Amino acid sequence: ASRGLGDVYKRQGDIWVMNKIVISGYYGFANAGDEAMLTSIVRALRGVQPEIDLTVISGNPAETSAKHKVKSIYRFNFFKIYNALKNADMLLSGGGSLLQDVTSLRSLFYYLFIILMGKMAGKKVMLYSHGIGPIRNTLARKLTRIVCSKADLITVRDADSQTELLKMGLSGRNIIVTADSVLALPVADKTIGQKILQNAGIDINRPVLGISVRPWANDINCFKVIAAALKQFKSEHDAQIVLLPLQYPADLKSCAAVNSFLKDEKDIYFLDSAYNTEEFLSLIGNFKLLLGMRLHALVFAAVMKVPLLAISYDPKVDAFVNTAGGVLAGSVDDIKKEQLINVLKAAWCKPPVVQNERMEQLRSKAQLNLERTFALLRGEE
Repeated sequence: ASRGLGDVYKRQGDIWVMNKIVISGYYGFANAGDEAMLTSIVRALRGVQPEIDLTVISGNPAETSAKHKVKSIYRFNFFKIYNALKNADMLLSGGGSLLQDVTSLRSLFYYLFIILMGKMAGKKVMLYSHGIGPIRNTLARKLTRIVCSKADLITVRDADSQTELLKMGLSGRNIIVTADSVLALPVADKTIGQKILQNAGIDINRPVLGISVRPWANDINCFKVIAAALKQFKSEHDAQIVLLPLQYPADLKSCAAVNSFLKDEKDIYFLDSAYNTEEFLSLIGNFKLLLGMRLHALVFAAVMKVPLLAISYDPKVDAFVNTAGGVLAGSVDDIKKEQLINVLKAAWCKPPVVQNERMEQLRSKAQLNLERTFALLRGEE
């Protein structure tokens, strides 16, 4: 029995005790993708070690603690963060697009500093299912190389992220290509989403096309093209259209913009509420097709085996679509009405089979993130 416990627990004297892990990421900001990543990490860790001691660094500690049943520390309380790291076994830098300078250099430097704090505290550090880049600033690339080279293990969610790290000068010895951690989540119960849809006046017996858009530079032209394509598509198909903001309230204005261009159309619904990970999965599971900009709208669709079409604003979207077997409908900068209509029609009438085949492979790869975490805790290379 002790040998089995030794696979995941640590020994202190004559007793086996639970591990302590600090998790860092963009948590507590109502971003559906990042909250789903935290959900998947917490669920996975507890699936192996139910009583594991988890502390999450968050922008809203009270909310994070209540939602995920974890300890939580405010993201700029560096004194408490360092103390938590000193008492932990490991820092997990918890996935997503944390290491990039498109959002801001300050954000990149923050997450690099947290990683550095983990090593300063003398702890094992793992970058868990990261999407790396773009990092364009020369100094930022050097700092990223220096800090990431100190990590004990790096798992990345796609081959492009591995390539980016290698281009920065990392050796590759501790870099493993896995998959987005959210892909390890189980398929959600669709009845939750059905109730939400029915309460919004949507007929769940008719097909639903889900739309997820987000703010981006010069996005109004893109939204006009999407609306124009949807009008023509609706006139030829019995489709209800649901606008679903993935980050609340940041995506409300973008969804409202698309909605405003469709104001004279019937069967257009705007779900302008905040939902948790299970609700998002369940909602998207009731769509016949999803057209999305945000990466994790597409990831949720893949988990729920819903055909996905992507409008790209970032290389991470292209990388996921290529890996998952989805369809790229265009980019936010050059999307064309006719092209969008054609891919909508094709996916609506004949869902791509390859997506579900790829999903099973990705789910297995996502599971590697968890396996490597406990291998590192056990001291295995």
